[in-house]
Amino acid sequence: MDPFTVIAMLAIHLLGTAGLLFLVWRLMPAAPGLAAWWVASGLFGLAYLVRLVVGMEHGDGVGVAADSLMLLAVLRFGDGVREFTGRAAWKPAATFIAWALAVSLEAAATVAFGAQGRYTVLNLAIGGLYAHLAWTIAVEVGRQPRPLRAPLRLLALLMGGLSALTLVRAHSLFADGMAVAFHGPLAKVYYMYASTNAVVVGLTLLWLLFLRLNGQLADLAARDPLTGVLNRQGLDERVRRHFERPNAAPLTVMLLDIDHFKQVNDTHGHATGDAVLMAVARTLVSHLRTGDFVARVGGEEFLIGCAEGAHPDDAMVLARRLNEAVGQLQVAAPGNAVPVVCTVSVGVSGRVASRADWEAGTRQADRALYQAKADGRNAVRPAVVSHAA
Repeated sequence: MDPFTVIAMLAIHLLGTAGLLFLVWRLMPAAPGLAAWWVASGLFGLAYLVRLVVGMEHGDGVGVAADSLMLLAVLRFGDGVREFTGRAAWKPAATFIAWALAVSLEAAATVAFGAQGRYTVLNLAIGGLYAHLAWTIAVEVGRQPRPLRAPLRLLALLMGGLSALTLVRAHSLFADGMAVAFHGPLAKVYYMYASTNAVVVGLTLLWLLFLRLNGQLADLAARDPLTGVLNRQGLDERVRRHFERPNAAPLTVMLLDIDHFKQVNDTHGHATGDAVLMAVARTLVSHLRTGDFVARVGGEEFLIGCAEGAHPDDAMVLARRLNEAVGQLQVAAPGNAVPVVCTVSVGVSGRVASRADWEAGTRQADRALYQAKADGRNAVRPAVVSHAA
């Protein structure tokens, strides 16, 4: 297959991928990385079209301008990867400096050595950027949720392969001149790989987006929409996952109830009541330790799973800390200059060593909570564990 046809196919693949990603972006404008990805694919496809129009081996200003689009495309693709994975994005000034430096070096090489200098510098720059992308993605594999790891590994492999071929091509151009740019075995392998890579990368990005969206939907289904903590469904799943781990640590169940919450709603309105619930939930989450979790299990009732600590009374220490922290809250009430304060009653279970004991532990915490309320509320009470429990 002649070089013109292969590069035309590559341009079509890139523009087709850009169009597909653009359509998905229109439906999911907030999807992380998607806007950068469709722009990057479109810029790359446009650059190849310009090459086909002006002639692939010319080293004039139009060719350098087309190459600058390629460099910008790789930088934008990297921005999308960093946005998707949650890494800190490059500052616009840093991106511009990297782009301007590469374009300036290529322009200088074009003036000094013509098309050979232009393509050598371009391939060195793009190959280096691909290598950095492959490394960035590989580092992120272990930091991302398990379902995302397989497509990220594939993406890192694709970028790594493209980097290696591009750098080999740069060396070949430097050593052998423009004769190997579009003719010979290396040129055929390079452009066939790049054309196939454009299709596979586009599908891999859609795979990543689907998995991320699916995870977000699952997370939404597992969380209380008002407070953002686990709901009952999410709680069941969290407990199941905890006890399925090898050598799972025992848990302590805490049931926490906002005192006189109905009075808050009746006096200040449901909007203020919602604000109180959200403030209490934020306070609980901010004070939990690694391995602990919190769920809303009733109108004003929260359940906390407390991972076993180094000392037997860690759960009671945490319960008292939560009781004190909530008691210090001051929640603004619309139309009322005086903020709303609230207290909580907390019941703490005994040690729950397995999933089979979870319901028994919850009943223990419930009885302890009832005792805290009977003792005047704003109190923490441990369960009285008996063999009958």
